[in-house]
Amino acid sequence: MSTRVTNRHLILVGILLCVICLAYFYLLDNWIFSSRGFSPIFQLLVAVYDAKAAWLCVAVSLLAAFSIRPAPILKLVDFLGSHPVAVAVASIILLSLGTIFIYHDYPLCMDEYAPIFQSKVFASGHLAAHFPAQLVDRLIVPGFNGVFMIASAHSGQVIEAYWPGFALLLAPFQKLGIPWLCNPILAGIGLFFIYRITFEITRDRRAGGFALLFAVASGAFVANAISFYSMQAHLTANLVFAWLLMSPTRRRALAAGLVGSVALVLHNPLPHALFAFPWLVALVWEKSQRKFLAPLILGYLPISIIAGVGWLLLRMKIGADIPHAALTDSALAAIFRWPDAVMLNMRAAALAIMWVWAVPCLFLFAFVGRLRQAGNRHVRLLTHSAVLTFLGYLFVNLDQGHGWGYRYFHSAWGVVPILAGCAMTGRSESQDRLPAFAGAAAILSLLIIVPFQMWQIDGFITRHLAQLPPALRPGNDVYLIRPGASFYMADMIQSDPNLRSRDLLLVSRGAKADAAFVGRYWPGAVRVSGGYWGEQWYLGARDRRVPAAGGTASKHFIFAGTPLTRSR
Repeated sequence: MSTRVTNRHLILVGILLCVICLAYFYLLDNWIFSSRGFSPIFQLLVAVYDAKAAWLCVAVSLLAAFSIRPAPILKLVDFLGSHPVAVAVASIILLSLGTIFIYHDYPLCMDEYAPIFQSKVFASGHLAAHFPAQLVDRLIVPGFNGVFMIASAHSGQVIEAYWPGFALLLAPFQKLGIPWLCNPILAGIGLFFIYRITFEITRDRRAGGFALLFAVASGAFVANAISFYSMQAHLTANLVFAWLLMSPTRRRALAAGLVGSVALVLHNPLPHALFAFPWLVALVWEKSQRKFLAPLILGYLPISIIAGVGWLLLRMKIGADIPHAALTDSALAAIFRWPDAVMLNMRAAALAIMWVWAVPCLFLFAFVGRLRQAGNRHVRLLTHSAVLTFLGYLFVNLDQGHGWGYRYFHSAWGVVPILAGCAMTGRSESQDRLPAFAGAAAILSLLIIVPFQMWQIDGFITRHLAQLPPALRPGNDVYLIRPGASFYMADMIQSDPNLRSRDLLLVSRGAKADAAFVGRYWPGAVRVSGGYWGEQWYLGARDRRVPAAGGTASKHFIFAGTPLTRSR
């Protein structure tokens, strides 16, 4: 079979897979597949948002099939492959604008808010925040205490429930007042290593240019880079880890351990553990590589012990009075179990999501790249890392809830454009249609699919924020929010760890209890609005002190511009 016929078949297979992906979304709850067991937010994103993007994937793949001249595409990727640093810097700038104007510089859900909260604590030079103890259940949704945050109702100490690595990365940006810049910079670094790893495998700048194009033209990469999720940090750390071990020396192995330890404690150790496992096995299995195992382990130890084990001990101390804090084993048993039909359907949905949040047919290109580079040790290890990451989450009894793309896979997502870039090596400029199809699909994705998905994200966050009426100025507003009143309403109850925000968002306990609460702490407050979501009270220029305990005025906490301190 000729190369021309083979590539034509690949293009047809790619289009067919796009159609099958689209069919999944419309078979969900209509015939074969059921969303029973999906969380409401996951069900909404899959059935409404991603189903619409699947139509665009089919359209783009069909349009790209008409691209028969690879020369213009190759000129573009040659330019990208010759300027990887410039591509990374330009991406940082554009992604930073996306964080501000598309993502509204706002941690949308608790998974994003928790490290933002903790980074503010670290930036202030502390390990834990101190809330007024009697207000802990007002400042943190009770069902979230022990899941996203750890807060003591006795001492008022508060930390995030996740491990602190990402918050530590955010802390210097938080200190400078630019937390929105952290993930874009990590994304720029990730792009450089996507290029670098591809080039070191193929020794082909064109392949590296294709890998860069595939990454920047994929919605999953862009969306996570403009968000406040830790997944972009996982992706970048794992790429750096792999690059260091591709040509190991004792120093590089030590550095890989340090990077790996950061990845372990970013928010939980599973993403990096799954990615790193094949590389560790290879070091043990291959005699020539065993000498690098000791420095690798040595590199892992300091940060893993201090930020990992140390953080767990701090969590246990602060969360000792949380009733379910002692049920860690039961919680783990509930999360990790053998997959059943519901869990398998969750992962079938994940596969469809992965497809529509990447350049159309990108995973097919990656499969071709794996076949073309079957003899390359690094390609095999990268593939094993990606496959193990996906398979590992088959045993996690969660569908991820909210997320742009399939974020449980995002820690290994960087492998996909690398393998896809490997598929583009040794292509003829005059006859080979595969690079023309792949390049056209990527360019059309960048021009059509990614803007559409960014429009979806912007609309979702805009509607979410519009649930609360605007604050009155000058002065402070206190919002008493009913967590279950609307979709994701509970996630709106976010507080600055120092209570320095101009407005205070608290948990409502019903109109009567809320009125008594406001009357106790802010007797002059005026109720200005209310609705299904709760109530809004206006303090104006009145005293905004919140008594620390028992209503006494000798010790108080102040919000709106003054750090959290006890007056003595």
